[in-house]
Amino acid sequence: MSDWTLGAVRARGLQLEASCKTESCRRFFVFDLDRLVDQVGADYLIADIPDLTCEACGGPLKIELAMLHPESGGD
Repeated sequence: MSDWTLGAVRARGLQLEASCKTESCRRFFVFDLDRLVDQVGADYLIADIPDLTCEACGGPLKIELAMLHPESGGD
């Protein structure tokens, strides 16, 4: 993911997700790409996203790309 930008993720119909790496938590988050692009720009590299922590337990988050399913309305 080192050369992926927020704009490229959005253009390909993907979404940016994160999951808590703490075994007892495993919370799941989906980022609002439109909001992120508005805040930092479409050319912002995913690799430049700082380390994030889970708002529920404080554990580290793992960021991943995922495909949107057609029934989710993410055309």
